[in-house]
Amino acid sequence: CGQCGRRASVDTNDRGQRIYRCWSRGKGCRIPGRSANGLQRAARLGINELRNDDSLYEAIVTELCSRCDRTGGGDAPAFRSRAITKLRNERDKLLALYLDDKITSDYFAEREAPLSARITALESDQAEATEQTRRHSALADAFDQAAALLRDPSFDFDSIWDHANDKERRVLIEELIEAVTIYADRLEVTVTGAPPLLVTLDEVGLRSPGTGSVVSEGGLEPPRPCGH
Repeated sequence: CGQCGRRASVDTNDRGQRIYRCWSRGKGCRIPGRSANGLQRAARLGINELRNDDSLYEAIVTELCSRCDRTGGGDAPAFRSRAITKLRNERDKLLALYLDDKITSDYFAEREAPLSARITALESDQAEATEQTRRHSALADAFDQAAALLRDPSFDFDSIWDHANDKERRVLIEELIEAVTIYADRLEVTVTGAPPLLVTLDEVGLRSPGTGSVVSEGGLEPPRPCGH
């Protein structure tokens, strides 16, 4: 769900069709339920965009490389390591003075506390940066694998999709799609490892806010007369 961030659960509408509805719908969340077929079409559209749009592919690769450079490159890691080493040495010298009875316990505690706090903060920053670099690297690797499969000329995705049953399509989506995020006026499809791609509701036959059309298995139908 694009509003509250919770997962959507499978439900059925009054026509017996499968939809995805936010767990918080009716409990503070106003995002409407969306047709399962519409979300499948959005996933397929996102996959095909990645397969066929070279400029999009290059832009994603550039962005992922930039993320890895920002978190793992530069002088920041080396600077933190040197600062931690220096502070530890200062603390060790302070401890040696205390053990040799050259300073009082009160003076030791007064000087040691800020040193240890600074060391802890730098170590926390270092661990966070390392983890962020690992995550970005893992995302880049996952994207490389997904993109290599999708952009392989021998991988006929459209034919596979068209001949797949619902279960097989779900496997394809789970392997290649990280998330489909539902907003009131749009969808965002996130191919594994890539930034989200915007999909309009009209592109996948879903109802726009304020319109009277209804979603069918194949897309949009005209509004039904009252009482039918």
